[in-house]
Amino acid sequence: MSVAIADLATSLDRLIRGDLGSLGAIVSAEHTEVLRAAEALGTPLMIPRTAAISVVRGLIDGAYAPEMAQAWASFVGAGFVANRFTGPIRPVAIDFEEAFEDTISAAVSRLDEIGDLVDGEVTTDEALKLLQLLGEP
Repeated sequence: MSVAIADLATSLDRLIRGDLGSLGAIVSAEHTEVLRAAEALGTPLMIPRTAAISVVRGLIDGAYAPEMAQAWASFVGAGFVANRFTGPIRPVAIDFEEAFEDTISAAVSRLDEIGDLVDGEVTTDEALKLLQLLGEP
């Protein structure tokens, strides 16, 4: 495994765990490199409940800009960086923690709507409700 793929794999692992500081490396990489990085990790990619909590909490606290939260949600929901490709693409296989799959999916879906004309803003109150949904007191 090349150093670049190893570094990208580390960034991908961090991103999957809710560290949006790794988002830039994934967004700027070629999709084929991201696929290779996912394979290099050697385990299925799974979004834990704690990752969704971390992203929503970061949005509330101002640690993450809404655009970052939206980009994370878009990537983990689709398995690729949206609006970079035309035609068919093989997405990175990303699952959600089984015991919390529905709640993580709901949070990811809502965060992915950030920037939309109709539902484009997640208020603090709505984010707090997402945290409750995710089981965070």
